[in-house]
Amino acid sequence: MGLFGLNKTIYMKNFFSFIILVFMSCLSFGQTVGKINSVEDPAKISSVPVGSISSLGGVTVVIYKNCKEILENSPGAEDGVYVIDPDGEGAIEPFDCYCDMTTDGGGWTIVGNYISPALYEEYMLARSDASYGTDVGNPNSTSPWTDWRILAGVTWPAEFVIILDRPTFTSGWEAVNAKVIHRVKNRDIMPNNGTPVDLSTGDNLYYKFSFASGWTDVGSSSYSGDYHWYPYTSGNAYLILFHGVDIRLAYYGNGVPGGNNSWYHSARLLIR
Repeated sequence: MGLFGLNKTIYMKNFFSFIILVFMSCLSFGQTVGKINSVEDPAKISSVPVGSISSLGGVTVVIYKNCKEILENSPGAEDGVYVIDPDGEGAIEPFDCYCDMTTDGGGWTIVGNYISPALYEEYMLARSDASYGTDVGNPNSTSPWTDWRILAGVTWPAEFVIILDRPTFTSGWEAVNAKVIHRVKNRDIMPNNGTPVDLSTGDNLYYKFSFASGWTDVGSSSYSGDYHWYPYTSGNAYLILFHGVDIRLAYYGNGVPGGNNSWYHSARLLIR
């Protein structure tokens, strides 16, 4: 553009004028250039609006509660890391999360990355507005983590997906067999270490293996003990289970396509 041949003072003036113009253009559309990194392209920037209300130079900025809200307000939003604020004006400060904006129409927020080695007494605490582990929010982290702050902004019943044994996370996992899609009545039904939960009464928990299928009520043997989250199929075959005390991680039950009743599986957890 020939800018580097100009006088330094003129260059800086034009540069800052350009930055101000871009900033005001974003604000005029009610948007903010908030983050946004992508796992595939860390340098990628999105102008998707990021629900709490905050003020920046007297201008109102919207920060949405979860990935589903972001997608509803910006249908062209892409996979990547976004800033959310699940409880709006509550005690939880805005933070980064990874959004899958592609699979089955998108709107998925990743809430957990179960990998070995780890003891999961703390990680399986879905009633807490807290995060556990390191590198929280990174779906391809080599460290295990969960971020239950996200659930403070979820509308119930919610879809809760568990996907097993993916070396790296990518969207478009509709055809993956090693997964279970749950419809969870409320937050109290989610895995919570040390808290027994009735999974099978009424409409507490449903499941399916593909988005094209209808919902099926879990089996009568489904339960959540002090350190277990054990949903069964309607025929009382094991689904994907969690154990909160040792390093068994997720269980690939024979009620799931391809399941062989084995422990020690990694899992990614998503909700919308």
